[in-house]
Amino acid sequence: MKNIFKRTLAVLLACLMLTALVACSKSGDSKPSGGEASEAAPSGEEAAPSGEIVKLVLWGVGNADTADCAEVAEAVNKITREKIGVEIELVRGQDGEQINLALTTGEPIDLLCYNNINGQFNTVVNNNWAYPLDDLLEKYGQGAKEVINQYDLDACKYNGVLYALPNQKDTSRAAGFAMRKDICDALGITVPEEGTYEEMHEILVKVHEAYPDMYPLVPTWAGGGMQTTLPVDPLGDSLGILEDARTDSTTVVNQAETKSFQDFCKMMWQWNQEGLIMPDATTTTENALLSSNGFAMFENWKPGKELEVYKGNGKEVYFMKIHGPIKHTAIPNGNSWIIPYSSKHPEEAMKMWNLMYTDPDVSNLLINGIEGKHWVWANDEHTLIKSPEGVDPNASGYSSVDWSWPNQQITPVWEGAEDPDLWNKLNEFNNSGVPSPAMGFIWDSTSVMNQVTACNNVSATYRTALMWGSIDPEENIPKYIDELKAAGIDEIIAEKQKQLDAFLAAKG
Repeated sequence: MKNIFKRTLAVLLACLMLTALVACSKSGDSKPSGGEASEAAPSGEEAAPSGEIVKLVLWGVGNADTADCAEVAEAVNKITREKIGVEIELVRGQDGEQINLALTTGEPIDLLCYNNINGQFNTVVNNNWAYPLDDLLEKYGQGAKEVINQYDLDACKYNGVLYALPNQKDTSRAAGFAMRKDICDALGITVPEEGTYEEMHEILVKVHEAYPDMYPLVPTWAGGGMQTTLPVDPLGDSLGILEDARTDSTTVVNQAETKSFQDFCKMMWQWNQEGLIMPDATTTTENALLSSNGFAMFENWKPGKELEVYKGNGKEVYFMKIHGPIKHTAIPNGNSWIIPYSSKHPEEAMKMWNLMYTDPDVSNLLINGIEGKHWVWANDEHTLIKSPEGVDPNASGYSSVDWSWPNQQITPVWEGAEDPDLWNKLNEFNNSGVPSPAMGFIWDSTSVMNQVTACNNVSATYRTALMWGSIDPEENIPKYIDELKAAGIDEIIAEKQKQLDAFLAAKG
């Protein structure tokens, strides 16, 4: 009875939420992005009986206008109604709080990208928010299985059960800085492909002297967001890490106690004192700060990343890498999709998901939007696309966040992203990453959940402020360490080490 009551309450709450959330619904008479839908459903897909169309709710990431979402959804529906007896309602732009609330209350969502959830895959699995996928993938996802690398697929399993599918994006990460090309060119700054913090400091100083009203270094996203250059394996929640994923060390440590973290915080404190960092970096509510008064930001790199930053900020950039490509436990299953446990149509959701991996028209519509409105062909061969004349890609009504969708690699390449061979280069880059010795490990924090909550509260007070040089590390790192220990970080590390050792032993 208690479980029934909880489910009933969840459904009632979800119904109330649906009246408040802004969703994108199907409408309009827009046309599909490319060729006509094929008459026969591909392997793993079965059309619903005649006249029975199943409505699915999809939640993706990235900003998009409601009307544009509806137009894209209807273009997709013209394909999916015929192929698999499904139509979609498309919702984009939900933040982590809205996603958490929807999953907690059991809102009926059929496919969801969990990019904004803190802890991401670990949080999804440990909270029982995801539908198990093994049987569904075998029956309805054969096309997706042919696309996905088995190594990456295994990283989306917990205790042998599959809960997510990895997006066909970068599965390795290089990290460094992105900086505005126009400012570098104006000052005659040559940006090395690979560099050091000392070289970056020299560049920031030069920019600060030439443009005193510009912020030399700004957050990657609001609230002090940072694509860190420290090559750690976060092992799920960053409460107990491998300090350098490029080595064979499997010793779990408290990052606050590591020399690399402390040296980084001291460097950022110095940069902040020199006026090289945006003063309200930790509190700003703005994203895309390179588009306004920012010069550089921490950023991951992969082939085509320059264009991705341009689409997000409206500025061309140069990249300088601090370290080369690595693989760690949070990458293959990060920014992926799930079928939420509250889905009313998990079988049809998997059929739709399979199409998102295998159908170029469906994938292109969901990623890039409507031809002629959000993009146009840039060459006669139809391998490159660009923004329509007079359309700002940052204000088109439908942002192209290609990495957040299941398979960007069956869509056209945006003009300016090196060349039409981008996807082959991305695969080469992915294969070049140095793997963490913990690859495939998934942290289960259930037994130390109280300590995790307490330590996260401590980290919320210190970590971002320290990493942006907003507070003195000499004074505050010892406080940070002491409060983490009082909150139970040592118990977390001991339990994580125990689980990691067992995982490695089982791997042989």
